[in-house]
Amino acid sequence: MQKKLYYHESDLFPYEPISPILMIIYSLSSFWFFTILNQTIKRTNIDKTNWLKHNILLSCIHAAICSALLIISVLREPKIFQDPLSHSNHFNYALVAFTTGYFLYDLIDCIRNSTSSTIAFLIHHILVMMFFIHVLFHSRNLGYAIYGLSIEINSLFLHARRLFRWYSPILTSMYLNNLLQICIDIGNYVTFILFRFGIVIVGLRALYIQRNRLNPIAHVFTVIITAAMGILNIVLFSRLVKGHFMRKLKVKQIEDQSLTINNPILLPS
Repeated sequence: MQKKLYYHESDLFPYEPISPILMIIYSLSSFWFFTILNQTIKRTNIDKTNWLKHNILLSCIHAAICSALLIISVLREPKIFQDPLSHSNHFNYALVAFTTGYFLYDLIDCIRNSTSSTIAFLIHHILVMMFFIHVLFHSRNLGYAIYGLSIEINSLFLHARRLFRWYSPILTSMYLNNLLQICIDIGNYVTFILFRFGIVIVGLRALYIQRNRLNPIAHVFTVIITAAMGILNIVLFSRLVKGHFMRKLKVKQIEDQSLTINNPILLPS
């Protein structure tokens, strides 16, 4: 029955289902990894009470690991681009399960500790986990799940931007600090457009073109999740732009006030 539902005669690669037991093992291993890592950070970090900083640091670590593994997975199997729907291997399977375990950890961590978790944030995590679990359980559509994981490349810049703001100056040279901040800001916007908006567009286009190769229920389910992710990305991008310009305006106001106080002669009355 599973082969009948999740195999199509136009598939380029043979359907080789992977045991869902591995999904549970990999996901739980990832969950415990981040749990232990969180406890380690709390023991070594000076600011032990700031949950948000610990959470963002863990998110940045996950994004860095996931981005590196994502690049490795594409280099190992460039054939994934030939037919993402039917392509599958254990490395990519483990990578998706790794991220599923992290999202489960992050969801529980935010519910327990966050005082400002929005409904949108919870919906995002739940939708992502539902999609990944469906992909892992049926060993189908794994290539497009890997496409979706490329969003973590942008997440790395998003979290690095926040950490840089909290812990700056990171480098001893002010010039290098400013250069690093500019690189992070540029990388943030470029990767946001490429990997958040771009992946949603590619995903919706693929879902339309290959709609006959998907089970109807799975197709509708995936379209809803992809569209929801697109809406959430628009909200996130608007907040990102607003926050960037508000911060620039605030810095300019502080500089103007400083000039007014310290150099009254230089400014016109």
